[in-house]
Amino acid sequence: MDEEAGIVTSASPTPSVSSANLERFRAEGFLVLRDAFDPGPLADEIDAALRDGLRRDAAVSIGGGGAGFQAVIMMCELTPVSLALLDQLALVASTLLDADVIPGRAKGTRYTGSTDWHRDSELPLPDMSFVAYLESLDAACGALQVRPRSHLDDHGAPSDAMILETEPGDLIAFDAHLLHASFGGSVRRQWRVDFGADPANEREEALVTAEYARMLGDARNTATHVELYPSFGPFWRSLDRPWNSRLAALGVYELADAYHAAHLGSPHQTSN
Repeated sequence: MDEEAGIVTSASPTPSVSSANLERFRAEGFLVLRDAFDPGPLADEIDAALRDGLRRDAAVSIGGGGAGFQAVIMMCELTPVSLALLDQLALVASTLLDADVIPGRAKGTRYTGSTDWHRDSELPLPDMSFVAYLESLDAACGALQVRPRSHLDDHGAPSDAMILETEPGDLIAFDAHLLHASFGGSVRRQWRVDFGADPANEREEALVTAEYARMLGDARNTATHVELYPSFGPFWRSLDRPWNSRLAALGVYELADAYHAAHLGSPHQTSN
């Protein structure tokens, strides 16, 4: 695949997006950023998070697309590599969405099995994700597949699918409304962070707050040690970041506090 297929090469610590690739992202719904980061430190950090952050009785959960997974939030003092990458990608997300952005959660996930075609959001709001796989992936072992342009209400046909083969160090940026899937996958590690446009009015604020509430209220979150790897915890809030006051005003930190209070030290529960 080459640049015409939505592939760009980045030699910079912060991946840059040209005007041509910006137009391609908006038209096709995705980009692949080659050699965008050093995968070794992030892989070590994910391994530590999955080793120390999962409860001993943590079951494998089932995602919306059908794949099995175990995930740990990576946005605290134990995950400086994840936080640094999140900061760098916020600038890219703002360019791609042409808006000030607020982050979702950064997390490390161990996936097994296949994921059927699905979208990550049905909300009428600008939203996107960055994902990085820490294994070499192709069509035979779970590489992400996308249907270009399906984020524009064009569902596309299975024959339109594009397989995004990646190596550790590559990043995939995709619109949350883009249809995507993964087939034939064995065990693979993924780092991910989501960004959405800062809501512009009360209606959008209500939708965004409800989405954070859904995310933080997911029963599958109880598989982790929230005291070690919290969502929007004290260390996160201590950082001087442009979205801190906005997330607080939207009630995100209050939601996170309520979740942590309910599950701090609690036994694993799940309702898949």
